Amino acid sequence: MAERVLCLDTNIFIKSLTPDELDATAVRLLNSASSSEVLLVAPAFAWAEVGSVLRKKVRANLFTAGAADIIWQIFSTLPIQYTESLELSNRAWEISQTYQLPTLYDAAFLACTELAAGSVGAPGEFWTADKVLLNSLGSAKPAYVRELGIDPIP
Repeated sequence: MAERVLCLDTNIFIKSLTPDELDATAVRLLNSASSSEVLLVAPAFAWAEVGSVLRKKVRANLFTAGAADIIWQIFSTLPIQYTESLELSNRAWEISQTYQLPTLYDAAFLACTELAAGSVGAPGEFWTADKVLLNSLGSAKPAYVRELGIDPIP
């Protein structure tokens, strides 16, 4: 049984897997997610976001297609429990309204964190490096939102 639920924003996956953005704190966070006490969750579309970023980086010549293939394979083996449900989409809509978020993408990650934590009865954490999102959430941000490089990794 999971003692902790982690939902990692796409930017955390990118910072932990790609050579051009490699961040030691993101790597440490992703490594902690592979523990048997941790349930790693993401909205069902997260794989497409990660893949899209990889494709853009190849087109920008930040690394080769071969390197992207290796990164994709590593990402594909992560023990992520992808989530899609009407409850998730409705909660994402509520969150987007509460915080006046311009899209549902970020709100879906927040909703995913809430729902997964509630379903297993464990504390949930959403980790991001997205300053725009953090600024949008402001001081009223949910307690489970963590900022890479600012909040300590348990």
